[in-house]
Amino acid sequence: MKSNPCEPPVWFPYCFFLFTAAFLYLVLFILPATPEYLAGADQYSFLYNATRMLRGEMIYRDFFQFTAPGTELLYFALFKLIGVHAWIPNAMLVVLGFSLTWVCVSVSRKVLSGVAAYLPGLLFLLAAFYPNMDGSHHWYSTLAVTAAVALVIEKRNRKRVAGAAAFCALASFFTQTRGVCALFGLALFLWWENRMVGHSRKALIKIEALLAGVFSTVIVGLNLYFVWVVGLKSYLWHTVIFVVRYFPADSPQNSFGAYLDAWPSLTRWYHLPALLSWLFLHLTVPLIYILFFARFWRESKAKPEQPWDRLMLVNLLGLSTFAGIAPAATYPRICTVALPGLIILVWFLRSGGRLQSLVRQMLWLGAGIVLTGYAVRSQTRWRGIYDAPAGRLAVSDPQVYEGIEWLGSRTHPGQLLFDCNGQVYFPLGLQSPAEVQFLSDTDYLRPEQARNVIDSLERHRVEMVLWCLDYDPGVRGFRPDDHLGPLREYLQTHYHAVKIIENSVRVLERNEGPAAEQFSEGAARSAPRNFTPATPPPKREPES
Repeated sequence: MKSNPCEPPVWFPYCFFLFTAAFLYLVLFILPATPEYLAGADQYSFLYNATRMLRGEMIYRDFFQFTAPGTELLYFALFKLIGVHAWIPNAMLVVLGFSLTWVCVSVSRKVLSGVAAYLPGLLFLLAAFYPNMDGSHHWYSTLAVTAAVALVIEKRNRKRVAGAAAFCALASFFTQTRGVCALFGLALFLWWENRMVGHSRKALIKIEALLAGVFSTVIVGLNLYFVWVVGLKSYLWHTVIFVVRYFPADSPQNSFGAYLDAWPSLTRWYHLPALLSWLFLHLTVPLIYILFFARFWRESKAKPEQPWDRLMLVNLLGLSTFAGIAPAATYPRICTVALPGLIILVWFLRSGGRLQSLVRQMLWLGAGIVLTGYAVRSQTRWRGIYDAPAGRLAVSDPQVYEGIEWLGSRTHPGQLLFDCNGQVYFPLGLQSPAEVQFLSDTDYLRPEQARNVIDSLERHRVEMVLWCLDYDPGVRGFRPDDHLGPLREYLQTHYHAVKIIENSVRVLERNEGPAAEQFSEGAARSAPRNFTPATPPPKREPES
């Protein structure tokens, strides 16, 4: 018999985390052990950069990147230790999802009791992690920030504050702004706590100085090698100046207009949970943080038994990290900062009222059913199995599978190829000849980078280029910041179209050599009117 009725049954935590691990494995691996190819995920950019580092190239010097080097360095270390394998990114996503859920529960148990402490973790899996399964820098920095909260939520002595500052610095080693914003939220909380308990100003200055000092020391230590190798000017241009001046130019998704944009499609009945998750997070974050301040102002004195200091810490860290993504608050980015909001939301539903109890039960039941459905669907839907150079991959999109299979049959590992999206390098073991591995028809791609692509294609006589149809002239209207003009002219002169894959990418092959002899009339017909192939293709009007 349990001594504390507020505690869940002894078996409950084991079942909860077993369910978490099983769910993550089943949606990321096809039984028994084939990793799912996550088409369109940003992680493939970081994975490919890590392989470039494995070949001796240096980030910020030999290839372009605008995020901090933590993600590339982590994958580089894994590849160095155990080799380049297709299962590594999916295995890391299992580790990330499980670790984030575990830390979430650890924090929740400090402000919630009973099985309710596990509900935020379940909601996190459903509404935040599953819709955004992408092993990019965002989730790694989120894990570090959440670990910082877990470290100081019970006590704020010097050792714990120093450890939290180190975790914030680690978060900035993956996502520059995430750790800085978390540090600001923690500093704000320490100031609030100092005022609430009536400590001296001297004590506040000491603890804030410790926080800033440890953060600065760790962040300098983590980045010093890269600054020393590439130079401070180059490092700051890539990680600070580019982010501030050119990152917002790429699309509306990198601006304030991204919030409440890009609604999920509802073309099939099984898309409904994704739409509900989208609505749930947008209604929860950041509104729940504002509602907490109102609740605190109204109830903190009347209900002193509540852990207001712990709740304020969670709330301020959640609000500060949301502020870091607010200038480009897309749904995937909201997912990465939603965890504190989910804890606060469940706390709002903590009372024993009939309505709150009903809502909690519906959330438990709905989340469990939907997560189970996701796992079953992942295992039973169609997929093609492709034997990539790094290992087998399960591809669930027929168009993506056809494109990968076609490209794989016409390339070999280590071959130079330029891909406008940067998606095929890692799965097919290919290499970009240029400093950049993708294109943009905005200021996001600098003129010197476009010139580097041309110089690299010419110098290495690259046989194949994948060109995004969206970058054809006039498709998205005239843009004064479009720097692709010289590259378009070069491709029209030196390459010809051979195929359209995934209805979005045109495959171009170089005119001279064997590639030109393989050009067929069918390939010519696949080229749209606004692309003019050079000789030796047959002279005939392309069809619409």
